[in-house]
Amino acid sequence: MRTIAFEIIFGVMEQKEHSDERFHLLAEQGRKSDGRAFTRQEKSFLRRLSYGTIERALFLDAVIELFSKIPVLKMKPAIRTILRMGTYEILYMDAVPASATCNEMVKLARKKRWDNLSGFVNGILRNMAREEKQMLCQRVCQGAASPEKRLSVLYSVPEELAHMLVGAYGKKTAEKIFASFYENRPVTIRVQTMNASVEQVREGLAQAGVSADDGMYMDTSLTIRDFDRIDSLPGFAEGYFVVQDESSMLPVLVSGIRPGDTVLDVCASPGGKTFHAADLLKGDGMVLARDVSQKKLCRLRENAKRLRAEQVMIEQWDAVDIDEKWSGRVDVVLADVPCSGIGVIGRKPEIRYHAMEHAGDLPELQKRIAAGAAAALRPGGTMVYSTCTVHPRENEEVAEWIEQHLPLKRVSLDEYLPGSLQNGMTARGMIQTLPGIQTCDGFFAAKFVKDAAL
Repeated sequence: MRTIAFEIIFGVMEQKEHSDERFHLLAEQGRKSDGRAFTRQEKSFLRRLSYGTIERALFLDAVIELFSKIPVLKMKPAIRTILRMGTYEILYMDAVPASATCNEMVKLARKKRWDNLSGFVNGILRNMAREEKQMLCQRVCQGAASPEKRLSVLYSVPEELAHMLVGAYGKKTAEKIFASFYENRPVTIRVQTMNASVEQVREGLAQAGVSADDGMYMDTSLTIRDFDRIDSLPGFAEGYFVVQDESSMLPVLVSGIRPGDTVLDVCASPGGKTFHAADLLKGDGMVLARDVSQKKLCRLRENAKRLRAEQVMIEQWDAVDIDEKWSGRVDVVLADVPCSGIGVIGRKPEIRYHAMEHAGDLPELQKRIAAGAAAALRPGGTMVYSTCTVHPRENEEVAEWIEQHLPLKRVSLDEYLPGSLQNGMTARGMIQTLPGIQTCDGFFAAKFVKDAAL
């Protein structure tokens, strides 16, 4: 089991692979050495150990360095991974005896052909296991010279990210956001109402022993618990629902899409907004779903087939390019642009380590996509710009640029939103959800209308 966990963690942290893809390949589709599939309990263990180690890596490194003269980043990558795994088990998996953890990590070091360093691994972990866990945490945080450094260490995020969130939202809110990354949240689904009703889906799930509760903000959403695989649930194969966080439903909710509209989704994969838009058309109108990647288009086509979304047309296109064929013809444009992804760190833990590396370059790309998308709008048409981040440079600042440089004007979102989400910002045509403040991911959307005279 720990060998599989090692492969997941090593692939994500050392080879920059995606955690969900790695876990799906090795745990969901993988097989044990005897050919049998992993049980639900085994997959739960793998998920906790692999995702837990990934999301707390910086904190684990700080604990390891209390016992090691060699800095973690100078260790052999395999040994670094093994020590992180062992430290996570000792600190966070009380059901596993520390002695068993030490023995298993030594075995893993030898299995990875680092016999000469197995004693090093054993010594660090056994010394660590003798310490009180609370005392270890205190020792790690004692050296924090600033509130941002404390947040960085405590919540295992780069210091630059801590500085950004504290500057944008204050220390109290920033800490709530970071703490939310570790919360266990149910999976949210959106019912494709062209194929099934919410009650029909709820009843099917109940019969399968799956708990389903109403979403917080959307009347077509349900939160579900107590299941193994999403694709094994009743109604999935029939296209009754899609997995989609409520925050990701907001851009389509506020767009005002109506039957008969022509909708363009410029960065469509994996298709959550595409198929939400198609559902609102009620069979009358069309959605042109575009993406630059053929791999992503394959996923879109698979989802379109499952959801029986015949009014969706899928094609390859670079969103920064203006398509003269569609210029001035589209009623609604959805521009969910590439972003730093800070708002979804709770679901994709590795994002935290690289989010700020690209945040400085992204606004330029986001503006180019917005400009290309706006060209497709008819006079009086609507564009919704959105991201899954909480970085003001990618959100409010880009929204202000759009209004200043394109023939678009922001309009209020309030007529489409539940009262619990309405505020001064939504009245000005923007919404920002924050994990830990709202019960969803961090998402931003801004709504614009094109000047009717153009």
